[in-house]
Amino acid sequence: MTRLPAILIGAGLACAVLSSMPARAAVVQESAVQTDDGIAAARALADAGDVKGAVDAYLAAATTLRDADKFDEAATAVEAAIALSQTVVPLGALARLRQDQGRYDDARALLDRALAIADGDPVQEGQLRYDQAKAYDSLGRNEEAEVAARASYDLRRINIGQVHEKTADALNLYANALSAQGRHAEADPAYRQVLGMYEVLYGPKDFHLAIVLSNLGNSLRRTGRGRQANPLYRRAVSVAEVSGDKVLLAQCLTNYGWYLHTQGDGRKSEAMFQRALALALDIVGPDHPFTGVVRANIGYALADQGRYAEAEVAFAEGQRLLEAGLGADSPDIVDTLAGHADVLAALDRSDEAETLYRRVRAITTSRLAPDHPDTLGESSRYARFLLTRDRPGDALGELRTSLAALIGREGGGRDWRTSVRGAGPLFERRVEASWRLAAQAPSAGAATVFAH
Repeated sequence: MTRLPAILIGAGLACAVLSSMPARAAVVQESAVQTDDGIAAARALADAGDVKGAVDAYLAAATTLRDADKFDEAATAVEAAIALSQTVVPLGALARLRQDQGRYDDARALLDRALAIADGDPVQEGQLRYDQAKAYDSLGRNEEAEVAARASYDLRRINIGQVHEKTADALNLYANALSAQGRHAEADPAYRQVLGMYEVLYGPKDFHLAIVLSNLGNSLRRTGRGRQANPLYRRAVSVAEVSGDKVLLAQCLTNYGWYLHTQGDGRKSEAMFQRALALALDIVGPDHPFTGVVRANIGYALADQGRYAEAEVAFAEGQRLLEAGLGADSPDIVDTLAGHADVLAALDRSDEAETLYRRVRAITTSRLAPDHPDTLGESSRYARFLLTRDRPGDALGELRTSLAALIGREGGGRDWRTSVRGAGPLFERRVEASWRLAAQAPSAGAATVFAH
């Protein structure tokens, strides 16, 4: 599934996440008055020499602006506070704003500055490490996100309590980082612990539970435990339905629909995605990237049902929206391009399909690590296409490159057993390609097919 950078659930997970909701006009007007008054008060306090009071007033004004989705103006207010006092709180506030703006490297640099002057305050450091983990997660630097999230969890567990909302949030982020690395055996117990913490803190119907239920379902699904994942996805949807949060419901429907797609149930998958599409159109409109995500997912569900012509239309529209919103070379459009290519191949439009497969490979090889799961998975996908076009030599060359990246990897923070298990489909394709190549080769050359 095509993914967007995650705010609620975490990068790399199957559920695409939206940004903040549009504010109502009355709220915006009231906020503007409050903001003007707050900034004027901050300036007056600064002129009177009350630095702490001025900083607090600027930060309060920035919060009001951020709630009205005025991120640039909010940043200006925080920068005014930093000009008065370069302390941990305003630096951290500006880092979070930069994160909201998608300026993840800027956020990380600000957090480094704040950590350098945290003066050993464990509560402050716990917040900064949490924000640091989010920045690393958004950048796809999962191993570093894991380290920072674990540090935040340990600090919060010791200093603010084992069962505390901030402790649970940090543990959830830690589990997300493990899951993003394919370390599901370690992520599963962490997610289950978070689920128990949230149930104690908020009760069985709170939106926090829907998030963790979906995350745990994703982890179970990716390790072949679909039967265990199914009730978690269904419960996540039911919790989201009573939460009144349309964004959350769209996310959970998307997750459940993707699960149904992986189980080959295209009809039910399509129903979930159609519900998510109606919500996306209501929340963000027809031109938002999330709407493109859902349209591409509908393409997958239609393809599951053999409705390739309809699927091609859905993929084309999803691709157009995602390219416009995320850029033509974003890794977040890879799954849409690849699914579109699969459908074009099924429609015997091989030249168009190969153009998209090659484009996918160009994105993954230039924007992701050689042994990244998406890089390896799309290599296998392209090789499969080449095999169906009676090009086993090209397929074998493609797989040899990917296998070299996988087997030659050193460290990287991922359990080597996960890498070996992930290699299974690639080895299978390599063997298939090798035997096809051997069948076409003279008998003298056949004996050397597996030689390196």
